[in-house]
Amino acid sequence: MKKHVQILIENLKKKHRNIYVIVSPPRCSSTALARVFWQDRSIRFYSHEPFEATYYLGENIDDVFRRLESPLDLQLLGLSINRPTGKELVIKEMPYQVGANFPILAFLTTKPLIFLIRDPRLSIFSRMEKKKEVGGSPFFPLIETGWEIIFQQIGYCRDKHIPYLILDSSEFRDYPLKVFPRLYAKIGLRFSSKQLLWQSIDDVDLDNLGGRHTHLYKRALLSNGIQAAKESIPSIKAFPVKGGFRSHVIKALRIYNELRNDPGKIRIR
Repeated sequence: MKKHVQILIENLKKKHRNIYVIVSPPRCSSTALARVFWQDRSIRFYSHEPFEATYYLGENIDDVFRRLESPLDLQLLGLSINRPTGKELVIKEMPYQVGANFPILAFLTTKPLIFLIRDPRLSIFSRMEKKKEVGGSPFFPLIETGWEIIFQQIGYCRDKHIPYLILDSSEFRDYPLKVFPRLYAKIGLRFSSKQLLWQSIDDVDLDNLGGRHTHLYKRALLSNGIQAAKESIPSIKAFPVKGGFRSHVIKALRIYNELRNDPGKIRIR
């Protein structure tokens, strides 16, 4: 890692007492998870996918740190519940967007890194539907499902002895009162059931690409709290053979099931 990047990391750590990092494939309720963190009084700042523009627009690491140095100030949102008083920062990122820069995220976090997963039949199908929602093709580069890369990133954490946790999206949505107390205990935060409810927000834009991905965050921003996972799991046959989608979903499902048995996973039983 270059010396000037190490300096940028240390400067950011000095600015925030703690930095929490969430890494999640697309369509795994990661923005909803971030909103739970927003409710904690100690967390004042949020950085939404600061590496996004490196993947889509070719920005460099200095651009990433400029985004990290100007995160969303939650105190300015006017939320009436748990107005933040601390200086702590939450960063949420996608595996394929951070890509080869993942070690930077691993060095930034001051607590166990949180990997969020969801049944890939749900996450990949949802992403295909979101693509169609804005008139696009449902086919996209398979690297963007995030599954192969998140598996590699968790392996990197194991190899480097970097503490991490794995959280299942459907479980935290269906059993929040079981999942969040256990998660918070492991990252040093104090959980309250009040953190599962919040105000709808319609004037915050989390997109870094000039509005290209604004539609992806509407549901979480306009919601009023954690919502149960009621989505039906699509059949493997719902995924086209074209472009290798069906075989990729099968591989992603094997990765998902392996990660569900990882010792770092938060259990509900």
